[in-house]
Amino acid sequence: MNAGAIGQTGPQGRNQRGRPRRVSIVIGLSALAGVIACTLLVAFGAEAVVSRASCTDHPVVVKLAASPDIAPAISHVAKYFNAEHNNVQGHCAVVRVSNVQSSVAATEIAKSASSPAFNAWVPDSSLWANVARSFPVGAQLVQQTGLSVAKSPLMIVMPRSVAAQVPAYGSAVGWQFLLPQRVGGPATGLGLHVKFPDPAQSSAGLATLITLQQLLGTGSTAQAGFADFVLNIQLTPGTRSLTSLASLAHERPVTIASEQSIAQFDRAHPAASALSGRYPVQGTPELNYPYVLTSASQLERKAGQDFEKALRSSYASSYVQYLGFRTGAGTAPGWIGQYGLDTGQPKLISAAAPGQAETSLQAWQKLKLGSRDLVLLDVSEQMATPVSPAGTTLEQVLIQAASLGLTHFPDSTQMGIWAFASHLDGPLPYKQLVPVGPLPAPLGLISRRQQITQATEQGKPVPGAPSALYGSMLSAFKSLSAGYQPRYVNAVLVMTAGIDNDKSDISAAELIRQLRALYNPNKRVEIIPLMFGTAGNFKVMQEIAKVTGGVAFDITNPKQINAAFFSAIAQRLSVAG
Repeated sequence: MNAGAIGQTGPQGRNQRGRPRRVSIVIGLSALAGVIACTLLVAFGAEAVVSRASCTDHPVVVKLAASPDIAPAISHVAKYFNAEHNNVQGHCAVVRVSNVQSSVAATEIAKSASSPAFNAWVPDSSLWANVARSFPVGAQLVQQTGLSVAKSPLMIVMPRSVAAQVPAYGSAVGWQFLLPQRVGGPATGLGLHVKFPDPAQSSAGLATLITLQQLLGTGSTAQAGFADFVLNIQLTPGTRSLTSLASLAHERPVTIASEQSIAQFDRAHPAASALSGRYPVQGTPELNYPYVLTSASQLERKAGQDFEKALRSSYASSYVQYLGFRTGAGTAPGWIGQYGLDTGQPKLISAAAPGQAETSLQAWQKLKLGSRDLVLLDVSEQMATPVSPAGTTLEQVLIQAASLGLTHFPDSTQMGIWAFASHLDGPLPYKQLVPVGPLPAPLGLISRRQQITQATEQGKPVPGAPSALYGSMLSAFKSLSAGYQPRYVNAVLVMTAGIDNDKSDISAAELIRQLRALYNPNKRVEIIPLMFGTAGNFKVMQEIAKVTGGVAFDITNPKQINAAFFSAIAQRLSVAG
């Protein structure tokens, strides 16, 4: 938000109630003129004031890209800095501030052939400065000054009206509050919808993603839990989503936002639509608004260094507090206390190590890739085998597992389904039930997702039909490879008893031989067998999966299917590129 929509407390804590909200530091706040003048003399130094008259008419321009939330404060400090006509090697230094989203600025640096369109930068987090420095141009240009213009810890937040209905959202809320119930969190169990700031765009989202990865730990189980979380959240464009959060109370939303944005929102809105924020008990990361220089020009860098002195001034600190930020030293503005926020120091966690942001973004991008899946359902006679004293068959276990698992694939998924046994479609051992395509797309009178659910639930073993498992796998692999789509993870999901007893079918050794010849690592198509029961040869399933970079799962209980699906998805985290 800009300074005009903030409220009643000015940079020096004066009450402005009843006056117009729009504040201009250059024209207004005349009562503070004497204090400001003294502040600037201290901040810029007497030499800068004396040297104004010696500047030429050819200014050196510092083009500063600032995160939109901190840009109003930077702009006001820049106005005073420019009015002082600071002399830099015979040129007057001029600072021009533009609102640039931090992720966009980092991308601009990464893509620059020589230098970006700006020569100074205030992102909302050092995470993006680290991302920019991970690229060759950024490593040369991005120069940290060590200055944090402001700070703002992150909080878990939901509409106050929703918080009142959720006892678990008490005074001690941890990061696990955001996780699905299957992964140890209450979010889905409480009927909450996690509205997650997109880590590819939002520092709040990126910092939270890193924190959750650290919370979940390492190993295959942790990766499966992380995949479960990523695929079951709804993305928002960032803290701008707070504007609509209160109006979505009927959806029971919960999200992540900075302390400053919550304070701003609550001050600008009536209590009925206010937000309720919690500092996670394990500690929280904070946005730290570093001042960074990005120019190869010595003259521009010198001008940028002179502006750094202004940003370190007490006036700059007072204005960032006016906007609801903490100072670079972490001191909170007193006025945020009336909105239930901590004017002391909440528990913070250590800043992410260099390289962690890039690693987390890569993991995020891999998991958010859409899946393009062809599901093979075993309907051979073997699936009629009872697996419990009650007479439950393998096919019934498979159908129950599929119903549990396939519902969790997001709408970005393309999926189709084949049934296989032997001679289901003339000489072919398989039959297409639903063609591969987007799950939410209409297919006849209903959606493809509904078609797949119906086809799965209606699957029945074909009496007397042997299983041509290996030939069906090969045909599915070829079909998916022929329609390979690079922006998707392409996989054949095989739900089977793991038995091939069709005498006319190819052998496992022949399947493996052909897969090795056909497999293209640049057009990766995985085979992921999910074997039900104990009659099949699980070792062979593992060998087949390994050839294509997939993984096999031994399913003995339908409840295992969710973990198996998310573990299969998490496998892509170990794939290079």
